[in-house]
Formats: sequence, structure tokens, C-alpha cells
Amino acid sequence: MIQKINNPASYYQHVARHFDEDAQLFEKRFLDNSILNMIRNDFRKHTEYHYFTNALEIGCGPGIDLYYFAEKYPDKNFYAFDVSPEMTGITQKRISEGALKNAIVKAGSVEQIHDLFPAISFDMIYVYFGGLNTVVDLKKVVKILREYVSKDATLVLTCVNRYYLLDLLVRSINLKFEEATARFRNKWKGYSPGRDLKSQVYSARFIRQHFEPEFEIIKRKGYSIFYPPWYAVRHLSKLRSLAPMLWKLDQKLQSTFLWNLGEYSLYVMKAK
Repeated sequence: MIQKINNPASYYQHVARHFDEDAQLFEKRFLDNSILNMIRNDFRKHTEYHYFTNALEIGCGPGIDLYYFAEKYPDKNFYAFDVSPEMTGITQKRISEGALKNAIVKAGSVEQIHDLFPAISFDMIYVYFGGLNTVVDLKKVVKILREYVSKDATLVLTCVNRYYLLDLLVRSINLKFEEATARFRNKWKGYSPGRDLKSQVYSARFIRQHFEPEFEIIKRKGYSIFYPPWYAVRHLSKLRSLAPMLWKLDQKLQSTFLWNLGEYSLYVMKAK
């Protein structure tokens, strides 16, 4: 069951304001959060593994990954958008300061791809850290994405999971039962306490049901199953040598039912 959003325009305005306020915080996380960057680097490896020439990033934030890819692959074209004007402003500044000629960023939502980048066919679309968790209608988005990809296109999509076992256990132990069960009750409100953001959280089954009519899932991987999530970076020093072991444990759990019970899941898909 997914939350129903009755006024999409108003919702996206709310999402934009939310991330406008968080824009500088995203920059700080990029510089300081070792967990976040370790996961980010793994996302990138799955993207770089596949051949592409025209890539689209959905929900680019402050342009950290857009800049990384455009600088590393000057022979490829990179397009990106974000619903937050503040985020796209930071991204544009990054592009300009780096004198990147192969990167373009615009402000808008996924439903506006046709207006943002008309007549462009993408052979790679990537989404890092849950950009699709704040779309109004995922089924509609899937059809839009299929319309704007080439026949041999690859999608590398990551999303926040509906079921996060470690989070459930930790919050329950701390008697925070409302927070512990929020995802199951469609009441999860993002990562900013006191600044609620109505967000969708997806199970692996939900992703299959919505994407498989148009795309074939060829790989999937779970993150922060037992390895700490990015927002628990303050506890990383306490784990010391245990943290690398937890990362390795997560890798071993990929062939078990636990793979989809961490904070994030990644899906690599091919257009049918």
C-alpha cells in the first residue's frame, strides 16, 4: 500500500522547499560522511560497469555524482535534474567552475523529462539515494522512463526500503514504536526530524511489479543490512574494526532473503 498524493504540484513544491533547506547539508555530508561515500562509490561501480553515451541522473542533489562522471568521462554526455532549485543552482556552479562541457542540469520533476530534455534518448539512467522515493506515481514514471531510453539502455536505480530490519530492532529497543513501524504504516517521513517529508518506501516485490513490464532486472543488491546506515556515522568510531566486517557480512547476505532488509536497495535493469 502506497500513500496517495492528491495534489502533485503542491507536493513537488513541498519536496523542493524541503531539499532547498537541506542543500548545504548535503555538501557537508559529502565531505564528512565516510559511510555515505563508501555506499556512493559502490553505486558508481555498478553504473560504470555498463557502456553508455547519454546518461540521465534523476534527483542529482548538489551535483556530486554528475560532476564525478562528467569529469571522468569527457567523451560521454550527462544530463541531470532535481526538483530543488537550490540543488540545481549548486550543481550548475559546480559545472561552471569545472568548465565541464558535457554536463547539463535543470530544475524539474521526472514527469517533465520531455520538456527538460526534448528529443534526447538515454542509454543510462541512474538514481542514487532514493530519488524515486518522492515521486507521485511510480507506475507512471516507469512508462515515462521507458519512453525516453534506447532499446539497449541500462537503469541503475537505488531506493529506500520499505522493510529495514535493523532500524526496526534498534528503535523498538529504544521504545520508539511509532518510528519503528512507520514504514509499514506508510507514515515514513524522511530523514529530517521535525521537518516531515511524505515519502514512499518500496519493497523488492513492489519494484518488480512496477518495473518488470518495461524493464528486466538483471542485478540487485542491498546496503546497510547490518553495516550502519549513513545517518549513524557518528557511531562509526565505536565500531572500529567491526565496521569492515559488517560490510563484508552484508556482501555475503546478498544471496539470502535478508538482502532487501537493509536501508537501501540497488537494482540494475535493462530495457525490454
